[in-house]
Amino acid sequence: MRTSGTSWDAHCHLADPRLDPDRDEVMARAAGLGIVGFVQGGVGPEDWTRQESLSKRYPSRFFPVYGLHPWWVAEKGEEDSLQALDRLRDWLPRGVGLGELGLDRGPRCPPETLPVQLLVFKKQLALAKEAGLPLVLHVVKAHAEALAELRAERPEGGWNGIVHSFTQGPDTARAYSELGLHLSVGAAVCRKGFESLKRAVVGMPLEHWVIESDAPDQPIRPGERNEPSSVHESAGAIAAAKLPLYCRSQ
Repeated sequence: MRTSGTSWDAHCHLADPRLDPDRDEVMARAAGLGIVGFVQGGVGPEDWTRQESLSKRYPSRFFPVYGLHPWWVAEKGEEDSLQALDRLRDWLPRGVGLGELGLDRGPRCPPETLPVQLLVFKKQLALAKEAGLPLVLHVVKAHAEALAELRAERPEGGWNGIVHSFTQGPDTARAYSELGLHLSVGAAVCRKGFESLKRAVVGMPLEHWVIESDAPDQPIRPGERNEPSSVHESAGAIAAAKLPLYCRSQ
């Protein structure tokens, strides 16, 4: 994500305790590559508190986002999730977006948790419309269901926000884009495979995309701890993929 000659990490988790030992150094390494803004993704109430503390420590660089992650919802269940939603309304004015919200059919979320995930997803969409905040979407193996809800609840003028860690192909990319959302891409664009994603990146204009790290998760090289500085490498992979198309247009 780039603005005014400097770059931003469109989605990361700098409040994650795994970064406690060397967070300043992690941010300094990113700044050395021109990456100076860090947009967060919310997980649950414990994470919200850590984010608030860091937003005071790193003003103008750390941008908090509060929401209930599908993994948190799947683990905690309906009662705890509904109680947290009541608290979330008070947190939203302090953030720049609402999320992570969404649906997950991956291995972290047993199938029987999908109904409560869907309930909390709908309620968070309503809160985002009420607050006028961008979305930070987390969708895994549930794009049809997520798109159906986003279309049904679409506000006048469309949604704003990102689809975090997007790895799908051109058709799904266009479906989200038509709703007003940007596709946020990270390490996958650097890895072997993910050919559908790479076709989407090549086929859609750059203004539909932002770049994220998801640090400390989703490293480009498995086994490493990820950092926001990886945005620089992902941007290079996108540029390399787009270059032949650019050259043909000249």
